[in-house]
Amino acid sequence: MQMQQQQQRTSAVSNKKPGGAALFKTSTWILIVLCASCSSFYVGVALAGVVIISGGQFNTAKHYGADHTLNVSSNNNSNNQKKDDEEIQRRAEEMTEQKLKLLTSPHNLQELCNKHLCNFNDGSAANSQQINHGSRENKLLFPRGLNHFANGLVRVSKDDIMSTFDFGVPPNPNSKGKEALILYNTYKALPNDRSVAAAANLNGYTALPFINATTATENCDSLNVVFTDIPGGMRQCFALIGGQYQSYHIQRWMRRGDKYGGLKKDEPLRLTSRGHTGGGREEFKAPNRGHVAAHQESLKTYLNEVKGIKERLMSVLKRINSKQVVVMTCNHGQSELLMNFVCSSRAKGFDLSNVLLFPTDVETKELAEGLGLTTFYEEKLMASIPKNEADVYGDVTFTKVMFAKIVCVQLVNELGFDLLFMDVDIVWYRNPLDYFMDKSLPEFDVYFQDDGSRQERYAPYSANSGFYFVRANDRTKHLFRHLLYNGDLLNAWYSHQQVLIVLLSEYNSLLGLKVKVFAKELDLFPGGWLFHRQPKEMKKIMQGESNDLYIFHMSWTENKLNKLKFFQQIGQWYVQEACVGKHYNEIVGGDSSVPLSTHCCLAEPLVKCHYKDKPSKIPCNDSPLLDQKRGRPFW
Repeated sequence: MQMQQQQQRTSAVSNKKPGGAALFKTSTWILIVLCASCSSFYVGVALAGVVIISGGQFNTAKHYGADHTLNVSSNNNSNNQKKDDEEIQRRAEEMTEQKLKLLTSPHNLQELCNKHLCNFNDGSAANSQQINHGSRENKLLFPRGLNHFANGLVRVSKDDIMSTFDFGVPPNPNSKGKEALILYNTYKALPNDRSVAAAANLNGYTALPFINATTATENCDSLNVVFTDIPGGMRQCFALIGGQYQSYHIQRWMRRGDKYGGLKKDEPLRLTSRGHTGGGREEFKAPNRGHVAAHQESLKTYLNEVKGIKERLMSVLKRINSKQVVVMTCNHGQSELLMNFVCSSRAKGFDLSNVLLFPTDVETKELAEGLGLTTFYEEKLMASIPKNEADVYGDVTFTKVMFAKIVCVQLVNELGFDLLFMDVDIVWYRNPLDYFMDKSLPEFDVYFQDDGSRQERYAPYSANSGFYFVRANDRTKHLFRHLLYNGDLLNAWYSHQQVLIVLLSEYNSLLGLKVKVFAKELDLFPGGWLFHRQPKEMKKIMQGESNDLYIFHMSWTENKLNKLKFFQQIGQWYVQEACVGKHYNEIVGGDSSVPLSTHCCLAEPLVKCHYKDKPSKIPCNDSPLLDQKRGRPFW
């Protein structure tokens, strides 16, 4: 009977798979034996030390002779020898403990296990509990149950990692003293420094190591980057789930009602769109039937005409004879702003021979050509776009004009030309193409002005869709082709900026599209955020103390009338009053022999006050406040 039980136990052990509970226990005993051997070794060294010192004392006595030995007090000799023995014993124990700590550290145990084919992360739950009970590893940051994806954590300076790796997103200011975390999914990814590697799991340390970003990533084969903030003060949690199919998207769950509504703390967490705000507004609605139908009509016209359009456009681009083109579009409602760009640029001596305007109506085409611009007008393609200006940002007219902004960029990009797209509410201080053509500029596929807004719908780039540079390649062609194809989202969201940023984020991940957004605090490409929010920086520009800027973009402004007034206040309005809102024939009076610029362009800017609480070239303290509640005089 005993022999039969013994055979059953032997069979049970032999049937265990490698890495199972039985092998794990065997490897554990191997480690215990190794530790015991080390202990025996160092105890042996300590005992040898005792013998050597004792022998030395005997020889010394023999050397000095019996008379000298007899002169030493036997009590003192006994006490001294006892103290020596205690000191040797203490040192031996200290050395043994240090070596055992080093040998039995989790990192060395894992290495020993790897050599002997055991796996600390395998085995049953009961087996794991047995191993963890009373173990030093209970003090580690990441217990064994997390080691399949978490094996260390280090701190780096936020500024350091953002400068070491240009992720393309606009860095937020005031980051001094702020840090970022790097999580390691395997011991092999930890930094080479063994003390840093141990501290990354709090192995014998009480705080996570703080190191530079280069050292922190020296063994990372890949680096997955997550940007996060606290939107609306919401209490966020992050669930990192290892051992799953790798995902490069983030699911968002929020406590809210089942159908609609904002944050409700007594509701369960539910899968939620990233455009769903805490207040209950849905920024990313799915297009409805009307949005889709309108988009299909525009797209049908484009697809039916695109072959001929490309042929005609290519002939125009060849006449321009430049691989870098400035692309603009405009309807008659915004024509004064177009005229101001042309007049101000000519007054400052800029060459506009590589500017290509896509007018959306005949009236704008005539004005642009009268000013000496090259135009490309496709009546069928632009037929659905209104001639009047938008009343406010995001209205129906504004949304329809966005189609023109998309299609003009897509066509030029598809034909293989690098391009700078600009809205017409921009003035140049220096030619921005000089900046983008500089070979020392870091290589990205697209470069954007920072919009300045940090609403969730613009995350993570906050790219301004009114000023950006595009390099022609397969990635950018795919981007703008799909921006065109997603026109139903444009109709649903009333903003092609939102759609563009969604695609930038997606293709940055999917295709490795390299996106760069310049920080809004830089002086290079200021816009409406600086104008309305940063009076100190605007004063530097008004006083001529900022020499770095290339352009000024009058974004963040409610309507055309205010844009005109603001340009007049900052001394960047170069259009005669008689030309504002007029058609070509009304201006020239039937005499086309005189250039339109002669009738409309000023050699010096018209400086005029309108509001004392907005930036101005001269003090405007006698003017009214635009913001009656919160406005303060600029000067």
